[in-house]
Amino acid sequence: MVWLLACICVFCNVSAQNLSLSGNVLDEHGNCLSDVYLIAINPETSEVLTVTASDDYGKYILPSVPSRFILNITRIGYASQNIPINCEADLNAIQTIRMQVADTQLEEATVTADAPRIQREVGKFVIRNIASSPFAKGSSAHNFLRFMPMVDIRPEGGISILGKNNTSILIDGRSVGSTQMAEQMLKGISANEIARIEIIPVTGSSHTAENRSSIINIVLKRPDEGLRLTATAEDKQGYYNSPQGVLFMNYAGKRISLTAGMTASYNQLRQESDHKYDYFQTELTTRSEFRERTQTLYGGGYINMDYRIADRHRLGAQINLSGTNYRNNFSSVSSYSRIGSNSIDSVNTARVQTKSPIPNINWGMNINYVFCTDDRGSRLSVDFDFKDNTNKRNIYSIYNRDSGFSSVITDDFLQKPETDTRVYGGQANYVHYFNQDNMLRAGMSAYRGKVNNDFFYGMRAGENYESDTGRSNRFIYNDYNLAWHASFQRIWSEKLETEIGVRVEKYHAQGIQQTTSETIMRDECDIFPSLSILYMPSDNHEISLDFSSSIARPYYGQLNPFITYTSPSTYVQNNPSLRSSKGYELMLTYTLFDDYMLTVDYLYDDDLWTDFILPAGNMTRTYTDNYGSNHRLDISMLVSKSLFRSYWTLSAEAAIGYERARGMVENRQINIDDISYGVTVKSNLALSKKHNWYLNLKYQYSSKSRKAAFEIGSTHEMELYVMKQFRRASFSAGVYNILMPNVILDNTFTDYSFSVTNKRYVTGVVTFSYTFGNQRARRVEKRMNENIEQRMQ
Repeated sequence: MVWLLACICVFCNVSAQNLSLSGNVLDEHGNCLSDVYLIAINPETSEVLTVTASDDYGKYILPSVPSRFILNITRIGYASQNIPINCEADLNAIQTIRMQVADTQLEEATVTADAPRIQREVGKFVIRNIASSPFAKGSSAHNFLRFMPMVDIRPEGGISILGKNNTSILIDGRSVGSTQMAEQMLKGISANEIARIEIIPVTGSSHTAENRSSIINIVLKRPDEGLRLTATAEDKQGYYNSPQGVLFMNYAGKRISLTAGMTASYNQLRQESDHKYDYFQTELTTRSEFRERTQTLYGGGYINMDYRIADRHRLGAQINLSGTNYRNNFSSVSSYSRIGSNSIDSVNTARVQTKSPIPNINWGMNINYVFCTDDRGSRLSVDFDFKDNTNKRNIYSIYNRDSGFSSVITDDFLQKPETDTRVYGGQANYVHYFNQDNMLRAGMSAYRGKVNNDFFYGMRAGENYESDTGRSNRFIYNDYNLAWHASFQRIWSEKLETEIGVRVEKYHAQGIQQTTSETIMRDECDIFPSLSILYMPSDNHEISLDFSSSIARPYYGQLNPFITYTSPSTYVQNNPSLRSSKGYELMLTYTLFDDYMLTVDYLYDDDLWTDFILPAGNMTRTYTDNYGSNHRLDISMLVSKSLFRSYWTLSAEAAIGYERARGMVENRQINIDDISYGVTVKSNLALSKKHNWYLNLKYQYSSKSRKAAFEIGSTHEMELYVMKQFRRASFSAGVYNILMPNVILDNTFTDYSFSVTNKRYVTGVVTFSYTFGNQRARRVEKRMNENIEQRMQ
């Protein structure tokens, strides 16, 4: 690292000395103006030297310009400007640019643009100019992300980046509540309303160090004054039918802007799985067939407001609210016999009904204030957050033992896990631009959480259930998290950018089991360094290196010690002794011609934990435990091409991974040396550009892979969609889970083995979206080409 920093300093001394230009763009009322294009042009040859655009705060940066050029300033609906620059004094005179609304505007025009490309910036990938994509017209953000290389949207829910699970979704840099809420909002946001998409596969010091998760940040355009509403309806038909709807609203006034979303869904899921457990020491085997139907009624929404108090002061507030009503009907048939024997010793059946006694309500709020301290983009932001989540379940279980033609009830009991979680705190962050080449971020945060886990276990006594004092318990968990972070970003030249940072977190927690008076203490203080380097030797080559460190702390639900019985032969148990896992990640990325990308990602984790399926007497227990350290190396090659005049967009990703794990769980050795590989192909074919018909196909193959808790067999997956795009609407019909409906998990220890076969169902999905309200703004498809030449003359 010392040699690397020394090389950077040497490079700084030998880099070319050019002038730089930065400032703000304002409209005639003094409001910040985004999406203004600034083009530096050679006055003698008319060659374009460099191009940039103003961001949501009206800020622009031209990092390297000559001493003499012409600056062209353009935005649709505003009068263009051509400003000659002859010296450094001219640069200082235009740090604040004011635009005037054009007196005459084109009535009809045809605008064409290159398809948006993924650009590498220090610490992240960015895609802009999204409205120029043929897939953006009438499409949602969710659909647009499906077309993007390096992003994988699973049809049953969940998003991953370059194979990384647990991706966080932000809208304008803020969470909108749960991950489910965020994914639903993506279906309601029009792709044309997106200013840019930021993809952060490796998070730096300004993000929390807890849990290693990638980030997708959807930055919306500031809308023109008026109201716009997008309504989306979707219906899935698998084994059962599951409808859902989303409303997304965008409003802007002179000083206030609002974004809001509402969603409702009724998801029904059919799950079937066959289990086999062999206990070698007792020579017994258990075979179980599980069948269940889950019904979830979900509704929620959020509203985000930004109010511009003055030119440099902005006040914001957000509130999100959701409710869930949950129902699950579960049945199982378990047969017991000797290993290798065809005769069955006994059969147990179970009927389990789980339901929410009342709808579970989750809500949160955020109040924020932003103060722009200068005209270069420096700002101070302060946030206050609060979250309150409630989760209650009633689990009614009846077990029967069948013998011959008789059936006897062996157990009739009620389990009632109730969890109430409250988190509140705040953070302050400061961004300071020394100039267009040097930027400092610094901040601190403090959060407190309290979880009350109340678990009731009662046996049937007449019409009621009496508490079993040996199994009922209450677990109260309090934690505190204090953090400080700082990072410095430097643009050394047109070819080299760096960012170095550090984060310090102090974590303290205490848990108390009310029944046993057992106390659990956690006290941690860790330092998390980060580094990002971006080197661009030419326009066609980009090399980046990102290093980060993180920590995975067990969440509250994994630490309570309660036992939940799921069938006559299985139960789930949490572990209050789980230790945090600290990890390090180093990612090297090479991009060629914007179409080819190679990534090499190395990860090391210590004290990893996961859910293990282990024997416990004559039953099987799902138990969470630490097991050891893990090294992983992932190499992926990604290709994205537009063919046949952009009628066909094709992307393919080939990945290979090596994983080495060493550890132990309950005296069982874990020794893994595994190589796995996979292929993903996305094909987007324009059946008719004139009538906006598209055919989209996605295929994935994953080889079998070995994990600490199990081995998962190879899988094939395919999705197929037909999309029709209108001026204000879009319609799509598709199907997924076409190939290989079964997924097999298994593992073998010296004293025990198990195999689980999960069945999946082919599912069809139909989606329709329509946009109401003001579309005056940036709808380039509205402008037809008739008299453009005369008007230009």
